[in-house]
Formats: sequence, C-alpha cells, structure tokens
Amino acid sequence: MHTFITWLNAYPYNNFPDYTQSLLFAGIIVWIFFRQEKTSIKVKNFLLSFLLSFNTANILSALINSLINSSFPNKGLSSFFVANFALLLTVIPIGELFRSVVGKRKTVFLFIYAQFFVSNCLGMIIAYTVFQRFLITIILSIAILLGFRQEIRYMAQEKTMLSTDRRFIFSTVFFMALMTAEAEMPRIVLDGSKDGAVNSLAIGVSIVGIFLTVMYNVIMKFSFYSISTYETYLREHYNDVITPAKNLSYLSDHAVELVEYYEKKGVQALVFYTDIQNFRDINILHGYEAGSHVLKLIAEKLMAAFPDGIIIRMASDHFAGIVPLDGAIEHFDQIRKDVEDLSLDETLLLNIGVYQLSHNFTTDPSKYLMRSIDLAATAMRHIPQGSKEHIQMFNEDLEKAEKIRTHVLSSVDQAVTEGWHDVYYQPLIDIKSGKLAEFEALSRWIDPIYGFLTPDQFIVPLEDSRLVYKMDLNVLRSFAKDAQVQFSKGQKVYPISFNISRTDLEASINIYEEIEKIVHDYHLSKDLVHIEITESALNDSSEKMKEALHHFHDLGYEVWMDDFGSGYSSLNVLKDYHFDVLKIDMVFLRHFDERSQTIIASICEMASHLGIRTVAEGVETQQQFDFLKRVGCTYAQGYLFSKPLPFDETTIKMQSLM
Repeated sequence: MHTFITWLNAYPYNNFPDYTQSLLFAGIIVWIFFRQEKTSIKVKNFLLSFLLSFNTANILSALINSLINSSFPNKGLSSFFVANFALLLTVIPIGELFRSVVGKRKTVFLFIYAQFFVSNCLGMIIAYTVFQRFLITIILSIAILLGFRQEIRYMAQEKTMLSTDRRFIFSTVFFMALMTAEAEMPRIVLDGSKDGAVNSLAIGVSIVGIFLTVMYNVIMKFSFYSISTYETYLREHYNDVITPAKNLSYLSDHAVELVEYYEKKGVQALVFYTDIQNFRDINILHGYEAGSHVLKLIAEKLMAAFPDGIIIRMASDHFAGIVPLDGAIEHFDQIRKDVEDLSLDETLLLNIGVYQLSHNFTTDPSKYLMRSIDLAATAMRHIPQGSKEHIQMFNEDLEKAEKIRTHVLSSVDQAVTEGWHDVYYQPLIDIKSGKLAEFEALSRWIDPIYGFLTPDQFIVPLEDSRLVYKMDLNVLRSFAKDAQVQFSKGQKVYPISFNISRTDLEASINIYEEIEKIVHDYHLSKDLVHIEITESALNDSSEKMKEALHHFHDLGYEVWMDDFGSGYSSLNVLKDYHFDVLKIDMVFLRHFDERSQTIIASICEMASHLGIRTVAEGVETQQQFDFLKRVGCTYAQGYLFSKPLPFDETTIKMQSLM
C-alpha cells in the first residue's frame, strides 16, 4: 500500500498524459452525444465521463497491483501478468458504468474506450519522456477519434451488425489486452525496472505495437465501410418506403429464422393481416402526408407491441407479420383502440385476421408463408361489417369456407360443362290477374364434393376474381336450352330476368356481345330476356353502370333494378337511371309493420307515376299479397307461390299458376 501512495503522490507529474487525455475523452463524449442538450446535462456527462476514463482505470489498477504485490510479491513475468490483469479488471466495471451514463450500446463505449486506451498504450510504448508520451497520446487520441467520428455516430444511432456481434466485442477486448501487454513488456519484462529503458527488444516491441494499432484501425475502417454499405443496401431492399416496418422480401428471407427461434423458446407463432376501415378518407380529405403519418404511427405501435416479431406493410393500409401467439390478442386489442384514437373525421377501425402457424411451416416456407398470410387475410375478411368484434382467428369453419372458395375458383369451368351449375326458376305473379307473368332465373351450384353451395359460397369468390360472368352467361344459356325444349313441345315460354354483376363489365369478355350471341344462336326473342342489376352495383361503379344501362336499352333489352331500397341513395338512383322495373327489397316485407307498408306504398305510387313496374320480393302470406294488390304493385314473388325450382319441376308448377 505504501508503494501505491508513493506512486499516487508522483502521479500528477508522471501521468499528466493520462488525466489530460481523460479531459479530452470527456469532451469528445459530450461533443458526439450531448452537444444538443442543455448545459447542465453537458456538464454532468462531462464530469461522469472524466471519472470513468482510462485515468481512473489506471489509478484503480495501480491500487489492485499494489495490494496484490503487498501480499504476494512478484517480479518479472509474474509482475507482467499481474499488471495486465489489474488493468483489464478495472476496465470491465468502468465500461458497464460508462454505458449507463452515455445510454448507448456496450459496443459504442467499447470502441471509443479502446481508441483512447490504445492511444495511451502507444504513448507508453513509443515515448522516451513524459512530455513525449503526452504529445503522442493526445495527438493519437484526437486523430483516431476524428477519423472514426462518423462510424461512432452510425454505430450509436443504428442497430448495426457490429453493435450486436459478440465477435466484435471479443476481438476489441483481445486487442486491448494485447496492447496492455505491449505497453507493460518493455518496462517490466525486458528491463525489469523503470520507464524509459531502451534496448533493441524494446524498440522491436514498439514497432510491433504500432503495426498492430495501424492494422486494427485499418481493418475496423474497412469493416465499418463494408457493413454500413451492406446495411444501406438491406434497408433499401428490405425496408418499407413509408413506415419503419419491413417489406415482404424481408419477411420471406427471415421468416424461417424467426419461427425456429420461437420454436427453440417453446413459443407458438402466428401470422396476422390488418385492414383499416375508412383510411382512404384521410388521404382524400387531409392528403397523403396525413395518411402516411397515420401509417407510421400504426407501424410503430405494432413494432413496440411485438419487438421480437417481424412487422411488414404489405400495401396501402395493410400490415402483416409473424409474432408470438402469447399475449397477441391483448396487444392487438390495445392497438385497435390506439388506432381509433388516431381518427380525424370518420372513425378508423382496425380489423385483424390471425392464423396460427403449423409445425410444418419450416419444412416448406416458400409454400406456407404466402398461404398463411392469405389465410390470415381470409379471416379478416370474414369479420362482419358493423360487428363489435375486430379480431378474427382462422378456424375450422373458415378453413372449410376457404377450401370451398378455392374449389369454386379452380372448377368453375367444370361446373358449367358437367352440370354442377344449374338454373332454378322462381315465378313472378301478376298481382292484378293472379296468374304467372314470368320467372327469375337463379344460379345454383350442386357440387359433387361439398353438396349444395349457397350463392355466397360461389358467387362472391367468382365476383372477386371477375369470373362470375361464366355463371351469369350460363344462366342465360341454360334458359335458352330450356326454352327450346318448351318450343319443341308447343308450350308457352315465359320471359325470365337474370342478374349480371358489375364485374361482368370489367371481365376479359365483352358481356354485350356474349349475351347477343346466345340470344341469336338460340333464336330467342329479346322480349324473353330481362337483365337485372343490383342497386349496390350502381354505388360501386356508377358511370360504368350508367353506360351499361343505355347499352342494354339500345340493344332492345329491359333492365330491372334488383334490391331497390337496400342502399342509401335510392331516390337518386331513380333520378339518374332509367329502369323498366323496380324489385323492392324483401327486407320491407320481412318486417311487415306500418312503416314498411307506408314505404312500399310510396314506392309503388312513385314508380307508377314514372311509368316503372314494380316487383315485391319475399311475399309469404296472403295478407301481404292483398296489401300489394291494394297499393298497386305490379308483380309478387315469394314462397307464397313457389320457392326456386329446377326446370323439370317448374314446368309442373306452371300448370297451377297459369
């Protein structure tokens, strides 16, 4: 201990390069990390950085060395190892404290500290006097830190490969240990006495130390350049252009790695897919900058909730990703509330579909990844409009629905050619005479695998894929064939109405030419063919439907509006479009109260003044029929007369309705 006190008394003169360098070290720390902060914060961090510099490590190591020597005196090689051990032992706790002070990653501290440490060691190796050591230490410290200032900021601000790679930490610590040995060897081992001893071996050690330092810094400079360039490429290739989330390429390349990581931890993974209702209004009313800002905030919330997951933006306002199942629903529910708080005009509603990954995901990720995202999206699309539930897990019912959907899309042509797709007819009764007036021709799919499919199970997916025209044209074609049978038997052929979808106008075929071709090929009178368009189709594509209406009229067909009253702008529809018949939505008869009766009566009266015939759908009781007769409705359709029937049964039913 006496030796340490003696050394400490002489420290200000013999080691002023150390505390001068420590002042420089503290100043550079403040300049790099805290120059934008308040003066009080700068002063505090300057003092803390000074106290946690190499100067302190040197004093503490001298104390440890003295304590060890007082109990176990040692010379030569043993003294060399004790000195090295004492110095490196102090660096570890000081490094941890310094990391807490600066608030940056361990690797940032380690790299900065290593440069000052090495500069000090080189000063000890090269210099013959204390003043020479001072100059060499200060000049090298400034030169090295200025040379690496961009790399330090880069490593401090970005989560780089270097900042997370243990090999970088181990190699830097090893280099510091090597430089400590280089600095101590001339003094302790080669001369065994004091600083400033000169001989050929000491000079050789100095040259080696200089060479090692130069090589280390050259390698580090090249490593930073290579890694930052590569990471810039990765950001451009993997990062979403608007939000801090990743893109699909990143998910494709890292999904297996993430799922395997979860499996090792015993965590079940899931895929999610989101949609934001009413988001489009933000872009329209407030501009794309406001919309982009909302998307950034949502991405940040998702990434904060699932730091171990992968969050990507698929397109537009759709996010997806792989996250751990445990706690996910609670996180999603909170994020949904947070998104609602971001609303500007209309309420933003976040719908989320979830699919739990199966264990065979990693066996063929290229096959299962996109399928998993599609299934999560499918679950999301099954959330009912207006529902209080906004999170839907993909389950067995949805799995069956998805199998049916894919089966429908893949076998639509086979359904037409092999008769799985059939046409059913439901009669329309002339209310005044009570006799059969015509039929509505309806699509039915009786599948050899899944049995009787509801219209939602095959029409909706075919509409989404713009393939429903195959069904619609087959309805007309089937009616034409049935009409030929009736003509051949000398039976009366009644007109039919059949629906066309708005997607028929967007399909790869010319719907007008196809309808004309069927009518011509089967020698049908155009009076027998009435075309129905649903009111909702007008809302989706008003201009295109207006053109279609005119075109069909020009070709000589009646055009009927189906489901009149189901939309919010029915009166505007009557103003802007000329229909021959209005089919009143069955919801009015389903709730057959005084208000519904008043509305139906008003529709019938208004249509009569406009020269438009009316059809009431869903007639089930004689009371309803009598009411419709009183208010002047033209036709009635419903189970009171007949449910939809296949052609053979319809011909029998006709006899009772004629």
